[in-house]
Amino acid sequence: MRYKNENLNTLARHFEAIEDPRDNRGKLHRLIDIFVLTIYGSLWGHTDFTNMASELKFHEAFFTKLLGLPNGIPSHDTFSAVFSVISPQEFLESFISWMIGIFNLKGKHVSIDGKAVRAACDKVHGGKVPILINTHVVDMGLCIGQIRIDDKTNEIKGIPEMLEWLDLGGAVVSIDAIGCQKEIAELLIQKGADFVLQLKENQPTLLDDVSLEMQTRINEKAACDEREKKLKGKGFKIEAPKNEPIDVFETFECDHSRIERRTYYVLNDNSCINPEEWALIKSMGLVIRERLAIQRDSEGEIIEGNPSVEHAFYVMSKTMNAEEFASYARGHWKIENSLHWVLDDFFREDRCTARAGGSTENLVLMRKIVFNLTKLDENVKGKSMKWKQGYYRSHPAAVLDLISREIPSKY
Repeated sequence: MRYKNENLNTLARHFEAIEDPRDNRGKLHRLIDIFVLTIYGSLWGHTDFTNMASELKFHEAFFTKLLGLPNGIPSHDTFSAVFSVISPQEFLESFISWMIGIFNLKGKHVSIDGKAVRAACDKVHGGKVPILINTHVVDMGLCIGQIRIDDKTNEIKGIPEMLEWLDLGGAVVSIDAIGCQKEIAELLIQKGADFVLQLKENQPTLLDDVSLEMQTRINEKAACDEREKKLKGKGFKIEAPKNEPIDVFETFECDHSRIERRTYYVLNDNSCINPEEWALIKSMGLVIRERLAIQRDSEGEIIEGNPSVEHAFYVMSKTMNAEEFASYARGHWKIENSLHWVLDDFFREDRCTARAGGSTENLVLMRKIVFNLTKLDENVKGKSMKWKQGYYRSHPAAVLDLISREIPSKY
């Protein structure tokens, strides 16, 4: 197989730039061949090297013609050993370099959230579960970065390092409550991005100030709306005030098992916030989520239940209306359904026990490379992951195209 034109932004070119740390003595397989074979096996639906190596062996003639492979298909132990010795940092650099050659983040919504790889916990050293912070481009459904931390309580320490890797100019970055820190907010602004940060008890003073101000303004607006309604009922013509600082947007969803209403409030006013502490905050938001689980008795009649109500407060670095705020608040959690769920359900990431050397980070990153390839392939757009796996099994040339040809930089 030839990887043409070093100037092209192909995945193969970036793979070739990764240093092979193995001793040349006894090395039977090229590093890039192992990467290519892993992508084939992963796109075919394999989540472990034992079964992957077995099926690759069935197609040995095809891969020998494609790659050369003077020593045949590597064993599953070889695959495991290679991913344990590769430098996670160099592998990540290669990945990010490939992704930023395809698109830039200007005008995009980027969400950052942590994910555990539970089966890879080290029982010998206190049973710590590896946590990786993932960076997800909401608009495109792509992962563009990751970084490992050792403990959930230290997630904040990994976020600034993750941000340093990325060119975030013109993006809007959302992070859950653990990322609501002054250092992170300042770093985002320095990098030319805006932020949407959720508030919880880790910032008690700021949370109290924002919640009190939001509730006060909401109550004032409700009282004003009620007076206006009564006056209109009596024949008075009332014009609503222009440019109200608080804006409201509401969504309502009903399916077979639940009813959910979300009310979004945005206050484009930062007068309640201490400017010496949080000078970068320009607006604040509140989401009220009301959910009612629909239950039925033995005869199919709906049983009345009590709805659950949740309040979530946010601070933002720019002014916006409530509908725009809703898109960021809801879009942030797409990382759970669009990325984390796929990694666990189809790639069995939560069951991966690999933890030797850099195995955890490297294998997680390889899954994300494969995940991104399926997202970037126009031939499988809109199809389920199972359909895609069948397609790539039946069209091996399509896999080769993804690896060796440049993906158009139209994003």
